[in-house]
Amino acid sequence: MSRIFYLSQQQLYCFDQTKSISIPCQAIDQYKKNLAEIKQRKQWKSQGAGAQFMGLNGAEAELDLSDISLTDVVYLDDKNVVYSAHLQGGTAIQMKPIDQLNDPEGLVLRKNEFVVDSMHIDSVNRRLVLSASQEYQVERHLCILALDANRTQFITEGESLDSNPIFNPLNTDEIYYDSCGLSYTYDVTLGPKEINKLNMTNGDLETIISDPKFDFFKPQMDRAGNLFFIQRPYNSAFYKEDFFSFLKNILLAPVKIIKAIVGWLDFFTQRYTGESLKRTSGANPAKARQKTEEELFVEGNLIKAQQTLEKNKQAGEKFPGVIPETWKLIKLTPSGEQVTVKKGVMSFALKDGRILYSNGQHLLELDAEGNETLLLEARLISKII
Repeated sequence: MSRIFYLSQQQLYCFDQTKSISIPCQAIDQYKKNLAEIKQRKQWKSQGAGAQFMGLNGAEAELDLSDISLTDVVYLDDKNVVYSAHLQGGTAIQMKPIDQLNDPEGLVLRKNEFVVDSMHIDSVNRRLVLSASQEYQVERHLCILALDANRTQFITEGESLDSNPIFNPLNTDEIYYDSCGLSYTYDVTLGPKEINKLNMTNGDLETIISDPKFDFFKPQMDRAGNLFFIQRPYNSAFYKEDFFSFLKNILLAPVKIIKAIVGWLDFFTQRYTGESLKRTSGANPAKARQKTEEELFVEGNLIKAQQTLEKNKQAGEKFPGVIPETWKLIKLTPSGEQVTVKKGVMSFALKDGRILYSNGQHLLELDAEGNETLLLEARLISKII
């Protein structure tokens, strides 16, 4: 079996059947290094005589490393992978050698106010299809990027989230992807995900599977024309705000404004006197309301990890995971037949006639007879290649 690359909690790994190693991404490492150097050059403002002159002594801010993450990776050839990284509102797409991990990476695209969520590669024609958003827009659409150019061309539009695109291996002018509509009410509500097929030659768009009760997402196709995807119950509760919450926010608006004014005054008081206007004791009630470590957001859904793990154990799963059994890997045959391949699937890959999949707790191999083999323990694998 060849090497397996996977994304786990925004980190790239390689599994070679004996061990799993972390793969460095130079775009991310260099970006963090640049931020640290910029912060160091500005330290005179918060230290020494310069800080005293500006009234900022002791007010040094922490280095902001938020919104810096690996978003996707695809397999180019035996020597290279291509990955995308979110760099605080911008994107870097780079070609990484996988035999010599410290060799220089090749830049494919560097673009500000452009964020890539997922992508797929057409290795023959050396092009990528990206799921991307522009300038902090909620909408996400598909665009084409040639590996040898730095121009993107959008091919979908509208008030929707278009994600997880793949080129049809039997016809690379066709793209399969999942899509859901957006509704702007008190908050942004996402509709159920459906799987579409776009023909780039004539512009024809066809809905392959759709049901208001379910999400269908992460499509993949084998060379026999079978379409695989994940199905789960549709739940929009996480994305929308009910009327009573909206009314509560309106009534509490004056309180929030007063808190903001007090916070602003407290900031300047601490700057010039070193003392705070506020006096607090005990635990922070806001922190008490945060989700526990056993509650995880996976693909936009809240999952009670420990509770689901125990339930899967009781159901007799050989390798129980943290993904509910209602998340099903489905195979749609060319004749239209739907077959449930496996339950409790977070992500999967079709590889050499086998299926590799994650249940949120393990990376497993599933053969044609349905036999499972444990490859390794790894939490929350979002992508396998």
